[in-house]
Amino acid sequence: MKSSIATTLLALALTGASQAQTAVYTAPVGYTTQTLVANRQNLVGINVMTPVIASGSLTAVSGATLTDSNTNFTQAITAGKTAVLEITSGSGTVPGTVQDFVTWSGNSITLPAAVTGVAVGNTYRIRLAPTLQEIFPVGTLAGSVIASTADKVWIPTGPGTYDRFWYKTGASAGWRKTTNGSNDTGAVTGDVPLLYIDGIIVEKKGTAKDLVLTGEVKTKGSNVLLAQGQNLISVIPPTGSTLFNAGLQGDIAGSALASTADIVWVPNGSGSFVRYWYKSTSPAGWRTTSTGSDNTGAVSVDVPLPPSIIIQRRSATPKVVTMDVPAAYSSL
Repeated sequence: MKSSIATTLLALALTGASQAQTAVYTAPVGYTTQTLVANRQNLVGINVMTPVIASGSLTAVSGATLTDSNTNFTQAITAGKTAVLEITSGSGTVPGTVQDFVTWSGNSITLPAAVTGVAVGNTYRIRLAPTLQEIFPVGTLAGSVIASTADKVWIPTGPGTYDRFWYKTGASAGWRKTTNGSNDTGAVTGDVPLLYIDGIIVEKKGTAKDLVLTGEVKTKGSNVLLAQGQNLISVIPPTGSTLFNAGLQGDIAGSALASTADIVWVPNGSGSFVRYWYKSTSPAGWRTTSTGSDNTGAVSVDVPLPPSIIIQRRSATPKVVTMDVPAAYSSL
């Protein structure tokens, strides 16, 4: 897949609780082009962002409820939408925390669960989650009167589990769901939000198609919670992220043996994957495996990362990892 960053900078003005309170910052914007290869399941990353609609500093934290007395979230966030919180400062692993939420009122938002370490004084940004319907406007993918011949979009619901969507043409046109790729399990009646740290899969039929995404370029890393199994994640930097500079070797579980190490699955562009693991004992470093258990050699040349990869978590204990951005992004 190919990606590009536009060099244009866009100044975004963000309005908070009162008309007098306005936070302004300049955000780099760009686009990515990801080629959806025909007759293949394509891993896709949502690696440019929707604009920031609210930002500030937390003035109170009570479990899963976060408050900024200077911001009116009822005014800032569109009713009925899914919003995404990013914590941008704090100690430990808190900076980079990303959490979607659907509950807010006045000066407070309520997350699905409390986030360890979030504290008064932490700064944050909030964006609206992009939706299936926005990322794939009608005509972007091949629709059909039956699910089996339509393109499908797979959205993760957990490690290795997905909801599958397809677009029905003809009478009663619209997005629908399928559980096996052939059946029709009903119409989609509302927006389907996408969390930008999650990758998605596009099962492309017929002809190849370029998917162009435009938006804000994120200049800091994001935290991803890995659960046991195969976690499909977006590689947030639109370009320049590699196996060596993404910082995974400090976060995922390394081991003396491939069989007990977390595995990074990187698409090879031909419909399969190259699997990497981090050897934590001397001589330490990235290595490859063909089976998930064998050791097929050290990685001596850095590996560019595509827009989406899979990280296989071995342990039943969840783990937060940070996907770093290249150092040059700090000057954007």
